[in-house]
Amino acid sequence: MNRVIREFTMFWLGNYKYLLYSASVTGIVLLLFILYVSWKERAIARLVQGTARDYFIKGSKTSARIKQALVVLSILMFGLVVLRPQWGEQVRQVTSEGTDVLILLDVSPSMLARDAKPNRLARAKDAVRWIVESLKGDRVGLVLFSGDAFLQCPLTNDYGAFILFLDSASPDTISLKGTDIGAAIKEGYRVFKNKRLTSRILVLITDGEDHEGSAEEAATLFREMDVAIYTVGVGSISGEVIPAAGEGRSADSYYRDSVGNLIKTRKDVSYLKRIAGSTGGSYIDITDSFSGLRDILAIIEDQQKNKYGSRIIKEPREQFQLFAFVILLLLSAELMLPERRPPRND
Repeated sequence: MNRVIREFTMFWLGNYKYLLYSASVTGIVLLLFILYVSWKERAIARLVQGTARDYFIKGSKTSARIKQALVVLSILMFGLVVLRPQWGEQVRQVTSEGTDVLILLDVSPSMLARDAKPNRLARAKDAVRWIVESLKGDRVGLVLFSGDAFLQCPLTNDYGAFILFLDSASPDTISLKGTDIGAAIKEGYRVFKNKRLTSRILVLITDGEDHEGSAEEAATLFREMDVAIYTVGVGSISGEVIPAAGEGRSADSYYRDSVGNLIKTRKDVSYLKRIAGSTGGSYIDITDSFSGLRDILAIIEDQQKNKYGSRIIKEPREQFQLFAFVILLLLSAELMLPERRPPRND
């Protein structure tokens, strides 16, 4: 009994990201149904009044209310089904095969510039999601960097967990400000060097500003491993001011230099092209379109596949089927429930 209670309390929504959309659509459908019922009752009241109503309208008011309640419950439960309710755990064995894709994501303050919509960092995160959602069995890892770099998410096949780590990334994640692309590349090398795999890709997403200037030297480590670095640039070449919103700052405040001039951040395309070219990779721009990312996906598919072996994983058990079955029962009951009173034999 305790185990049953414990499993049920571990309730989770597989599509939790769509909670707001599901609630909105469900609310709209409910409102439309209520308006329909109200209109129907007013129309009947206008057509038939007084004692003549019982003569012409043979339906049972109680039966009608029950049928309406069944429809309302069905609508609410359908909204829940869309969110994929899960509880309990199931254990299964999986055999992983694919390419290791390590993503280095710049979270420095300059990534908050709004020359990519809604800003550079949000645009970069969308690009990472686009890549991850297109992978098929490949492992993916995440390194965040600013003035320092660290492994945010180890290489994994659990894309859901990876997205959670990605969503939490922000300039506040790393206390040391600035941009050190070389430190990020060295952290990527540390992740890859002991894997002894042949299918590895490094994806560097940044605006290209580098305060340390050690990235090209660090990239030689990957050239020696025969691993390509694909640099992904975001932002404008002309430059953009950097929002400095935070505690004690207004939403429209910006970073300024020591004499009060606005600091502008510019995408350094040539620098990113040199980093990629030194390892046999290429440069891709995502400021306006993600179309170039298809080249990375094509390369991942063409890479020699590596078997990582089989392993046992635990994952939430899908339970939306139960709610779908209940909806079927509710709608069946609504259809079978008589809307008219049986005739009386006088």
